[in-house]
Amino acid sequence: MKRTGRRVALLGWYPEPDPALPPYIPNMGLYMVAAALNALGLPDLELKIWDESGRAPGEVAEEILAFDPDIIGGSAFLWSLPKILQVIDTLAADDPHRLIVLGGPSARANMLAHAPFAASADWVDLLVEGDGEATFAEVVSDRRRTPEVWAAIRGLRINSAAGFVPTGARDGAVMQALASPYQQGLIPGGGIGLMETYRGCPFSCSFCEWGVMEAPRNVRSPENILQEFAAMERLGLRALLLADAGLNLNNSGFESLRKAAAETDFLKTRAVICEVYPNSLREAHLEFLGNIGSAHIGVGLQSFDPAVLEQVERRYDAKRFPSLLAALRSVASVTVEMIMGLPGDSPDGFWRNYERARELGTGLRVYHCAVLPSALMARSPVEHALDYDPVTLKMQSCLGWSRAEMARTVDRLTLAAQGAGGAGGDYFWVFPPA
Repeated sequence: MKRTGRRVALLGWYPEPDPALPPYIPNMGLYMVAAALNALGLPDLELKIWDESGRAPGEVAEEILAFDPDIIGGSAFLWSLPKILQVIDTLAADDPHRLIVLGGPSARANMLAHAPFAASADWVDLLVEGDGEATFAEVVSDRRRTPEVWAAIRGLRINSAAGFVPTGARDGAVMQALASPYQQGLIPGGGIGLMETYRGCPFSCSFCEWGVMEAPRNVRSPENILQEFAAMERLGLRALLLADAGLNLNNSGFESLRKAAAETDFLKTRAVICEVYPNSLREAHLEFLGNIGSAHIGVGLQSFDPAVLEQVERRYDAKRFPSLLAALRSVASVTVEMIMGLPGDSPDGFWRNYERARELGTGLRVYHCAVLPSALMARSPVEHALDYDPVTLKMQSCLGWSRAEMARTVDRLTLAAQGAGGAGGDYFWVFPPA
């Protein structure tokens, strides 16, 4: 008999301890979904969150079994999906009538089709694509839980004999309408807070899953941001991670943030971590960064080589880059970001770019190219000849890179990071300023 109750378990997982990663940061997507469910006001809703870090899947599964949920929602990233599916195997074996829903960047049919996940994917009833707050809330709200009911909910893929069948795209979330986990007191106190002022990105780089910029209605107002600042203050959060595609990639979002910051001392006494796209840098951005407690900026260069960037639909202004970088360095700590293993690059080309980046005088972060489900996995042309690990999604070989060359580059980067006083991690390497 199908379960129809509203006892909901939400499950996420932070990556394993990694010398290149910061300490635990709350899974913002998980808490946003929890806040959306709380905002429904359902009198019979029982909700519990497992935002995990470091524990074994078996231990977590036993705790969730004791809670005995009717619905399990998993926040699937490339690092969390394997563990979440292990928990799901246990929960579904105990009672196959539980409703199992996955959301997040790795909750994609092409990801679950990989051999290591295919058997576990049979237990998954629904995938949530796009903004998940309202979609998951609709699923929980309706007790009938049939494919016919789900077909009327936009933003889902329904598991069927024909595969995961889409119900149609859902409009992007209206930022003003989203319930706040900070204002509900769901987020653990201390540490780093996360905030989105908008969603989406104006670019469509094929290595990235940010997507396309949404409409201006998906921008927070200054008043809404001030409410978030006040809630973060109450929780004792010491820093802010701006989880937008970039500080300067949505003018309306930036103006809301700037106006809110002018009304309070919240940012003047805290560190702010964000991305900046140098080609769109204006004096107003520099002034904003100069007026906060401590600004830490990531600049996504990826490569200096226009031919490599063209392969992944990316570009940058080579003539303006040095002056823009100098302007950013005058007001913030800056880390340039590159990707190792891009299709169309080569070991020789990568190391030339690496040496050039080390001469900039900034920090450097080098990412191991990952074949993400909504990015290269879905959009890369056949001539890129992608060969990647089906679990970690790390590139192993592709156009311009043999397996042996990529393995040697990984080892060399690890030694270089350690020798420079930085850190070599599982997915990226961190270098302090040269």
